[in-house]
Amino acid sequence: MTRARTDPGAGPGVAALPPLADIRWLEGINVVEVTTAVSAPLVGRVLAELGAEVVKVESRAKPDVNRARLPRPADPEGFPAHEAFQLLHEASASKRSVTLNLKTEAGLELFLDLLHDADVFIENFVPGWLDRLGLSIQALRERFPRLVILSASGYGQTGPLRTQRSYAPVMSALAGVEGLIGYDDGEVLGCSALALADLNCSFYGVFLVAAALRGREETGQGCHVDLSQIEAASTLAGEAFAEHGLGGTRPRPRGNADPDGTPWTLMPAKAGPRTGWVAAAGQGDDLGTDAPGADRWPRDELLARLAARGVEAAPVLTPDDVAEDPGFAARGFTQRIGHPHPLVGELHVTSIPWYLDGELPRVRGTAPLLGGDNAAVLTRYLSQDQLSTLEQQGALR
Repeated sequence: MTRARTDPGAGPGVAALPPLADIRWLEGINVVEVTTAVSAPLVGRVLAELGAEVVKVESRAKPDVNRARLPRPADPEGFPAHEAFQLLHEASASKRSVTLNLKTEAGLELFLDLLHDADVFIENFVPGWLDRLGLSIQALRERFPRLVILSASGYGQTGPLRTQRSYAPVMSALAGVEGLIGYDDGEVLGCSALALADLNCSFYGVFLVAAALRGREETGQGCHVDLSQIEAASTLAGEAFAEHGLGGTRPRPRGNADPDGTPWTLMPAKAGPRTGWVAAAGQGDDLGTDAPGADRWPRDELLARLAARGVEAAPVLTPDDVAEDPGFAARGFTQRIGHPHPLVGELHVTSIPWYLDGELPRVRGTAPLLGGDNAAVLTRYLSQDQLSTLEQQGALR
């Protein structure tokens, strides 16, 4: 495991940035992915920022859904809308992109060439799409026995729902998470409308791939990881399934109460430079906030008064609060990277949320331009003239 320090750059505020580094823990590991949206693409991004080369195989006929940004009235002429959606960069930064038409013989052969040289293959489509290409999981395992394959589908590769499409709010509902969101009278309010299942799957995927690569060192063999995003999301329900297993009280919404029944109170802080809400353990007079005008204290003063009384409390931050918080910024919450297209310009992309030996993995680049690495990657297998011919024939579409 080696790493190379990089200059974080010059300019105002650099001194406050944490040390950024090109982490090389996975240097020499080649990853190929055919993915869309967030869950599996983010697995590839994390592996890339740990040192792996990650090649995202896409199709111009059916690109990643995060490239489907509609043009906006304020877009300047020639603005590359399909390269500019922020979520594309959050999920697919630091990768390379090639376009292949897998419905052509030449496109499929190039895809197999990529897999031949790959250590890891990641996909997150409905089970069956590989079979339609004549590349079942079993066939891939037989052809590439050292390949680690991660299938991150909604329902998993087996079972009666395996071919159903799945989306993040649906998955957290089916995992039992939404059934815990509501008032303490038992009525479910449901949907948090957050992509909890997607993001939860992403980090499961990273750890599973790392474990599979470690196992390959022992056995010489790859494996197939069948990751159900819904089953993984069920772990977010925490103690609820333990409660169910005990066979006593039925798990249900508890309002703002802890699992042990401790009530939490949300209080507004309406004055001062930092407004918003504060959450505090307890209720009523215990909080000492029933004095006249208490609901007009600045947030920081309200927090200080609660702390002085020994009350556990915290501000309820909005995403803007987090992004602008000096403490998060000092930890390198986001990194600035320049997009290769001049009309897109500089982007802020969130960092991988951990330090390695005191250094923060550097975001190596924006999400790649669609097919932007065709020549650099595919000339490993064919000459530029041959690629040009395949381009004209539609194999690289």
